Amino acid sequence: MNLDKSMFITDYISEAREILDSLDDIAVLAIKEKRNFSYLEEILRLLHTLKGSSRMMEYIQIEKVMNHLENIFKNIQSNQTEISNKVIQLLLGILTVMHKVIDEIESGSDGTFAEYDEIIKNIDKAMEDEDFTTDFSEVEKPSETTAPTDAANTAADSSDLFHDSQTIKIHVSEVDAILQSLDKLIMRQIKLRKEIEFLKKSGNSSEFQSYQELSENISVLEKQSVDIQKSIIALRMLPFDMILRPIRRSVVSEALKTGKNIEFDIPQSEIAIDKFILEKLPAILIHLVRNSIDHGIESPEERAKLGKPEKGKISVSVSQVSNRIFITVKDDGHGIDYEKIRAKAFRLFPERINEIMTAEHNDLLQYIFASGFSTKDVQTDLSGRGIGLDVVRTEMDKLKGKISVSSELNKGTTFELSLPASLATQDGLFVSVSDNSYLILSHYIKEILTVQKDDFLQLQHGPVLNVHNELIPVFDFDIINPNSAKHTGIKNEFSVIVLEYLNRKISVIVDKVLHYGTVVIKPVPPILKDFNALQGVVFDENYRIIPVLNIPDTMKRFKVINVYDAKNLEVRKMPKIHSILVVDDSHATRHIEQIILEAENYNVATAVDGIDALEKMKQHKFDLVVTDVKMPRMDGFVLLHNMRHKEELKDIPVIMVSSVFENDTLDRVKNLGGQGYIVKSDFERENLTAKVKELLHE
Repeated sequence: MNLDKSMFITDYISEAREILDSLDDIAVLAIKEKRNFSYLEEILRLLHTLKGSSRMMEYIQIEKVMNHLENIFKNIQSNQTEISNKVIQLLLGILTVMHKVIDEIESGSDGTFAEYDEIIKNIDKAMEDEDFTTDFSEVEKPSETTAPTDAANTAADSSDLFHDSQTIKIHVSEVDAILQSLDKLIMRQIKLRKEIEFLKKSGNSSEFQSYQELSENISVLEKQSVDIQKSIIALRMLPFDMILRPIRRSVVSEALKTGKNIEFDIPQSEIAIDKFILEKLPAILIHLVRNSIDHGIESPEERAKLGKPEKGKISVSVSQVSNRIFITVKDDGHGIDYEKIRAKAFRLFPERINEIMTAEHNDLLQYIFASGFSTKDVQTDLSGRGIGLDVVRTEMDKLKGKISVSSELNKGTTFELSLPASLATQDGLFVSVSDNSYLILSHYIKEILTVQKDDFLQLQHGPVLNVHNELIPVFDFDIINPNSAKHTGIKNEFSVIVLEYLNRKISVIVDKVLHYGTVVIKPVPPILKDFNALQGVVFDENYRIIPVLNIPDTMKRFKVINVYDAKNLEVRKMPKIHSILVVDDSHATRHIEQIILEAENYNVATAVDGIDALEKMKQHKFDLVVTDVKMPRMDGFVLLHNMRHKEELKDIPVIMVSSVFENDTLDRVKNLGGQGYIVKSDFERENLTAKVKELLHE
């Protein structure tokens, strides 16, 4: 389906002007604070957004200018240098041209402009540290008519300050603020209805007619309020088709690079979804499709051996059930090799050997969402780029979404994304524990049960429930909320909520299931902003705060183990396998060090620089770190400094590896708390392993 640009041109122009205005403002601020990296991040975000929307609208020249500008600021970011005045002048000069181009698009232009070649040439010069121009006002051909008078110039300049339009721009936060006010009005209506019902019951019969009329008026008001709420929410919605065509073009290009014969089924969709979600979806969907191309679809030769059609198939489908959007990315490829996952998981998480070795297929799927996890042995253009399914999981959590996976070997793999149609309102289940109310968002709820005391099975690691022949761990609510009262042994009947996240299930005991409702979720109050157990708050009709539980965080807190076979839960005595993190920006050096250490039976993970290493250390516990000194983004010294100032990392031994021996480097390593210093020129297997064994007391 061809994208009808006329449907979206107004939104594009409005958004582009807002982005250009924001870039103007931040460029001015950056002149005063050239090393403020938050400005740099915001510039990159705005350039990236305009690049993406211009690509969708097929304004190729604008897209390429934004892409070239991104490269300049990414270079500044990676080298951690200041934003020079001349680069800011270049940005402002280009923004001046872009404002004019957007005006011309509004007048019917195709988005091309005379200054394009000159702008690209000067951006490239700036990248190469050559002398470059920042003013493009003289690029246009001189007019053949008589030069305008000063008065005419003034009039022309003034006319550019206001753009006549049939639409107005309103920030999403303002729409949200209106929704919040409307939500308060609806709650007042609920409270008023309760008061009327109370008066009606306690009043005399002569007043019945008055109460009846008042009640009917309240009903009309409630219906009108709900209709207004829906209309306001619709202001945030955009058609899903806006992103499907660019996604199709991108993935077809990726498939051609691999030489695989793939048919893509990405049909049109009339479904609308929240603007904020729509902006985040292309990166998520493209990654999942790339995953299918690289990990899923086999080569034509492999497919022929398996008796499959030569042409592989990848489909993306969109459907809506109530106020949830379901997106399915499906391929008919190799499927997930669960034993490969088991082997890789054991290397990354040796301390969880019992769990990994006894895990069923459904539980092994959780590991593919771990940071840095890949079953690929060889890096390709599509895989091994430092972005994995953990990024997809993180983005889905931010969007209040859920992702699930199903796969069958040699049949294919399906990823299903479940997302709210709008972030403005959410469906959830209100529950009560120890006279406190909580909200659990509906998409995490698999089942609601009423169980008897005898239904709980006691295993070595705690109670479980048999739900449809699946043993699910049971947790009391006091684990989530330490202030709630424990359930006593006197109670014989329990309300249990079965929760699911990333193909894992747990069940939570609550005192009472209250009711199901659609609510407007408010941000967590500032005093609780670092309390990850909450995803937000809502208010009831009496303006009491009801916490919204963050189920992904809750499930991470629970150490969920496999309980499917009681005999496999016996703890086996096994020797300690130490885990080592190798940090180096050179792939060859990382690989050599990894081979040497793995030959000594160590579990080895790798990172490309200090930032990547700190991320890995958030996810896994390491017994020792071997790091290069000079690396991009964050070098070994800064990494070591960060480790020694973090309570959970300060005692991990660190060996620094340098290209050449330098006394001041050795002194700096010692002063920062490093335990070893090895020179690459003298690098021998014994040097490294001897030092490692010494520090690990082996």
